[in-house]
Amino acid sequence: MLKKIFNKPEREQSRFSDLIGVDFSSTGTKVVRIKQSKGALALVGMDILPAVDLSEESACLSLPRNLTTNYCCLSYTGKQAVVRMINTNIANEVESLPEKKIRELLNINDEFRVSARLIKRGKDRQDSSFLAASIPNDDAERLIGMFPSGPPAPASLEISGLSFVTAFLHARGSECADSTVLLLETGETMSHFAFLTNGLITLVGKMPFGAKMLREKLAEELGLDEELAFSILSDASVNISSSISSILIPYIKQLSISKDFIERHQGGRISRLYISGGLSLLPAWGTEVGRLLGTHVAHWSPLENIEYSPEAYGDDMIKQATRFSAAIGAAIGGIEA
Repeated sequence: MLKKIFNKPEREQSRFSDLIGVDFSSTGTKVVRIKQSKGALALVGMDILPAVDLSEESACLSLPRNLTTNYCCLSYTGKQAVVRMINTNIANEVESLPEKKIRELLNINDEFRVSARLIKRGKDRQDSSFLAASIPNDDAERLIGMFPSGPPAPASLEISGLSFVTAFLHARGSECADSTVLLLETGETMSHFAFLTNGLITLVGKMPFGAKMLREKLAEELGLDEELAFSILSDASVNISSSISSILIPYIKQLSISKDFIERHQGGRISRLYISGGLSLLPAWGTEVGRLLGTHVAHWSPLENIEYSPEAYGDDMIKQATRFSAAIGAAIGGIEA
């Protein structure tokens, strides 16, 4: 989806066909292994390992043998990471921006690694649109430092809020090739959204909202402990839509403003809202978000269009496949690079 913030060395630019995708999140480290053969992708390993605290010095990440190959593609959800569309005027022959210009447009200093990809070239004197991302150098060094000697060796590093889009395009890209859709990936502490028009990102961002905040606020509103609040959230037979709605309003407002902007700019309505991430597993979540945004909601799985044996992972792991969207997207991005 975006040129990786940390790229594989020049001597290793050959196409990969067997990669590990690793997504570092607050609830666990999601790991997948994906192989490509005769143009088809196959899942040959998937697991959730303990979470890594990026605020502390971390030891090496030890992977099971079935999840070990020569290279891995990393993604992570960072509080200080930035994902944003930037607009600037460029010459006709220009395809990329210098790092200094990217930092200027993102309003960050040289303590961040940055990358940007041209999405839409402006006509005549119009600005061109770039998809830009930045992560703190400290985060990058800690993540890369978990693999001091291969295998696997880090081939790339990106933000989970972008790598999950790669997984979506592989799973459902053909379904929205001629329309504008909204993707919403919501995890434990963070949500990422992306508006896609004809398969290209037109607006992207993140919100400090996730399952943890929903549990806490719901427990407070109902006068319950968090464990019981989570049980109620998971029970489709209990109607708590009004409680969820009151908690969601500030964040839905941000999405609504973005949705209205895109619809005016594109001259058409958002055809569908695709949800993913751990929070999408809760029955009431998708229903309420769709109602508040006035948009049809669709679930999707990052395992669509990927060959795998259900018996090898068990029903519970397959049902939680949406939590692996970023890890799968990171691996697919590495294979497609």
